[in-house]
Amino acid sequence: MCSIVITNYNRQESLIKAISSVLNQTYKNFELIVVDDCSTDNSLVEILKIKDKRIKVFQLIPNSGVAAARNFGIKKSGGRIISFLDSDDYLEPYFLETSILKLQNSTPNVGFMWTGVRYHLNLKKVEFSWAPRVEKNSYHTFLTNLQIGTGAGISIKREVFEKCGYFDEELPAAEDTEFFLRITKVFDFTFSREILINIFKSSKDRISNDYKRIALAYNKFLSIHFDEIDKFPHLKVKYYYKMMWLNYHLGDQKTAIFFYNKIPKELRTFKIAGVKLLYDLLPLKIASFLHQNLSS
Repeated sequence: MCSIVITNYNRQESLIKAISSVLNQTYKNFELIVVDDCSTDNSLVEILKIKDKRIKVFQLIPNSGVAAARNFGIKKSGGRIISFLDSDDYLEPYFLETSILKLQNSTPNVGFMWTGVRYHLNLKKVEFSWAPRVEKNSYHTFLTNLQIGTGAGISIKREVFEKCGYFDEELPAAEDTEFFLRITKVFDFTFSREILINIFKSSKDRISNDYKRIALAYNKFLSIHFDEIDKFPHLKVKYYYKMMWLNYHLGDQKTAIFFYNKIPKELRTFKIAGVKLLYDLLPLKIASFLHQNLSS
């Protein structure tokens, strides 16, 4: 048996579609764990209208955040493989069948997988399937170019949580990034290029642009990876540049300059120096706006 964990907060309009996409899977041997994170809308009422023995519903009180909700769902689940679905997204019918077979046929050192994604951006649809260039090991591969999150069709063997722990509930953001960097030190991965999950992106309910929260998270967890980062010039540029501009969003110029100085002088491109100058000389909102336009 496998388990699917849906976490929900105030998404009653999309939640039923997410649940229906699980119930309509071609692979039938599953349980669905729905964790409502103390919604203030009618989400719980709508969930309880669905009568299916495979659904187990829980509500967290008080609101505890997505990492805590996922961890609660994992601990309440009984499957040897656990998949995740956000309550505003939905699965294609072959998601579980493909994911389960892929993991069951993998070697014991493979701990998780992901599938291709169809992003719904307002009226635009974009399909994306991350097939990473494999570096010397899984950890280095993810350090170099991590392009997935927990919502991207992720399925994880239970032993990954047993050996590596759960999502860090103390992080204000980027708990996916921290989790994947941690588990790839122990487990390898596999993936399917098939587009098997639909993800809806909107600015109002995603925190991907909340740079202060991301900065706080990176300041908390990234230091344990510095030993590996410092071995490779391209990783120094990637991470210390990011840490530089993130800390400007915290108003911490001293720390931002510290990370700028950790970038080797010969690798400080015009763009890196220019972005630093923007944040040094301009108000944060203007500097951030120009930075985003420069990056795009």
